[in-house]
Amino acid sequence: MSALIENIQKSLNRLNPRERVIVIGGSLALLVIGIYLFAWEPLLEKQVALNASIKSQQDLYQWMQKSAAEVRQYKGSGNHKKLNSSAMQSVINRTAKSALPGAVIKRIEKNRQQGVQVWVEQVAFDDMMKWLGSLQQKNGIRVASLVSERTGQVGRVNVRLVLKAG
Repeated sequence: MSALIENIQKSLNRLNPRERVIVIGGSLALLVIGIYLFAWEPLLEKQVALNASIKSQQDLYQWMQKSAAEVRQYKGSGNHKKLNSSAMQSVINRTAKSALPGAVIKRIEKNRQQGVQVWVEQVAFDDMMKWLGSLQQKNGIRVASLVSERTGQVGRVNVRLVLKAG
């Protein structure tokens, strides 16, 4: 290491004073530019990226807190009184006629152990899913079991359901 320093000093001593100032000044400028480009600027870029990430995470956290409060609110508002089989049949019959256009409701019958059994034919699958979601949300009637089979028409199925209150 000392040999390198001695070689640099000998080289500088061979130069006239004006050239020495230019070489030393240029070396210092090159050193400052190198430190800036290879150390300082990458650190600044990383800091900016981390700050953006922190902001994004904070926004996500606030959204999740707000959503969790809404979920708790909706979860608590789902207090449906438990329907008996007759009331369930009435609700199912009434809502199915309006929510399932073109479908044929073959049979609705009580089953004490399982709830209410419903047979629907030629129903649009999407309409069936929307209707079942609506029954759950508005009336507290949930699906205990569902069996569907394709029909000859695209998007239409025959369905056998068991629905329960609560």
